[in-house]
Amino acid sequence: MPRLAAAVALVVIGLTSVPAAAQTEDEVNTIIRSLAPIAGQTQPAAPGIDLTAPAPTATPPVTPREVLVEVIIEERVILIDPTYSMDFTVHFAFDSAELTPQARAQLRALGRALVSPELRPYRYLIAGHTDAVGDPGYNQRLSERRAAAVRQYLIETFPIAPDRLIAVGFGEERLKDAANPRAAINRRVEVAMIVRR
Repeated sequence: MPRLAAAVALVVIGLTSVPAAAQTEDEVNTIIRSLAPIAGQTQPAAPGIDLTAPAPTATPPVTPREVLVEVIIEERVILIDPTYSMDFTVHFAFDSAELTPQARAQLRALGRALVSPELRPYRYLIAGHTDAVGDPGYNQRLSERRAAAVRQYLIETFPIAPDRLIAVGFGEERLKDAANPRAAINRRVEVAMIVRR
């Protein structure tokens, strides 16, 4: 099976000369383009659409079987499509699963993208990853807690149905840069489309 290592983009939110509102819209659109099975920019929700109602389900795109990645969660096999995935650098308090104010700000664009008409019909895996510093068992538990914290923040802050997001931790099992197992790039949260659960 392919490894869950390929990611479409790395999002690092920084200060630029672009106005904050425009920067946020650009971030939301970048996320939508990476996670949606359609091309294009986000469109505002049409008046009268209830974003708190359960999302209509859509048929995920047809992707060749050899591209899909199996993830086993609680003895269930979930297929994800890494074609529609994205890595996020999310800042946590040291040795903690507590989201920092910076992390909450970073996740706002993701939350806005997930409630967009382009992404709303789909389900996503929220996967926590660590570097290879420290005990593997501890890193596994920390990655699980961090993925759960991201999922919880998103469903509590945005009108996202809880069954649309599944959290899982991989610890140091799926390093983004295996040649540099201690590198910061390995500490990330990945969001990938669920094709079948």
